[in-house]
Formats: sequence, C-alpha cells, structure tokens
Amino acid sequence: MPEPICCIRVRAAPSLLRWLGVTALLSCAAAGAGAEWLALCSKCVSPTIFSLTGAGTAHAVAQARITRAEIEGWCANWQPGDAGCVARGLQEHDLQKVYRASADCTAGRITPVDGQTYRLAGTWDNSDIGGGRSRWRDAQGRIVGRDNASGGLGISQQWEVLCPQAGKRAGQAKAPAAAGAGTVRAGPPPAVALKADYAVGQVVLARYGSQWIRAKVNAVRQVKGRNGPELAYDVSLDNGKRGLVPARMLRAM
Repeated sequence: MPEPICCIRVRAAPSLLRWLGVTALLSCAAAGAGAEWLALCSKCVSPTIFSLTGAGTAHAVAQARITRAEIEGWCANWQPGDAGCVARGLQEHDLQKVYRASADCTAGRITPVDGQTYRLAGTWDNSDIGGGRSRWRDAQGRIVGRDNASGGLGISQQWEVLCPQAGKRAGQAKAPAAAGAGTVRAGPPPAVALKADYAVGQVVLARYGSQWIRAKVNAVRQVKGRNGPELAYDVSLDNGKRGLVPARMLRAM
C-alpha cells in the first residue's frame, strides 16, 4: 500500500521539515518514524527494534525481531511480482527470534547480532563507501572490511543505534582545547566540512516504511540536526516519492 513521503523515516530539525513542506504530514509517520532496525546485511530483511535501553552508556542493549511487515517490504523491493515470496520468507525467518546487539559506548566495544565482540578502530577514509563511519577490529585484531561480504558497515549501523553520540559519523572536528591564561581567541572555530557517504547521482536504496526502494541522490545538503550540523540527502525514489533523508536511511547498491 503506497505511503506518503513523510513515511520515509526522516529525522531532522523542524525547520528542515518545514522546508520540505511536510510539517502537516508528520502525524502519518508518528507510528513508524521512531522505529529503528538492526542491519544484518545489505540484502537481508532487517529486524525492527522493540527494545532499546541504555543508549549512549556502557550498557546499551537493543533487541529486535523480524515481522511479517518487514518480509512483505523486502519482497516488494527485491522480488516484485513474486506471489510466493512472502510465504517463503515466513518459512525462512523465525518471527519469534530475538536479535540482540549490545555495546559499551564509553569503551568503544560492541557485540552486534553475530555474537562476536569488536573494538573501535577509528573511522573509514573517503576512498570507498562509508567514509567517516566507524571502523572495527575483530578478536584476532583484524579490521572488518566495509564491503558487503565482510559486513563492517552493518556493525557501524548497529553502533550508531546503540551509541548515537559516539556513533555520529566522523568528519566533525574535536572540541578545541581550553585557552590558557592570557590566550586571546582569534574568533569562532571554522565551519567543519562533513564527509558525504553518498555522491550526487549515485543510485542507492532508501528506507521507505518497511521497504528498501531504489533511489537516486539528487543533492547533498548540510542541515541542522539534533546534535549539530549533519548531512542529508535529497533522493528521488523509483516509486515516485522524493525526500530529504539522513545517511542511515540509505544503503549502497
């Protein structure tokens, strides 16, 4: 069933939403806009979080389940016209299974849904997808790649859910050190250049309700977010919708 554009899960300041002209439509997204999910892989059904406790602390825990709605959305996006897709998906996925991810946001440690523990190893550069997002080292000390097979950006997504402050995409400068006695400040620090995860013209997948829909990036804009400046992406979806969304609502194809 078609959903209005506001049902793309937009998280932005009210001024941005007014700029988009969707303020009057916010009520239609109230039920779904606050929902989060845990990324399993680039082409997996993503379980929706039903419990998130301790976010941003040493004891952050998220629990999620796959529902019929997620399976229906996956089928509509990846197997359109396949009448048996939903039935197969219901057989392949245990809707009672709980996917659990936890993190110590203060120590840079996460145990995502795969049950392994990883330690924060800085951020990715801009030479490939995911520039500025968290990079991870496994128990053997090896860096987890950011390609789909390695799943490093899936860990990044779960970290961003569990630790929204620590998980903010890099590219933001550290706070300046306190000035010593007698030090004269030259003025406010220069504006920070944020690093874009996606480029103008790039074809991506955009979160639309419980579905992932093919989309194209029209523009990248710096907006005022909840925790300071952040980037948002003006995308046109194959279903005819258009919206301005944060990077976490997008996936590379």
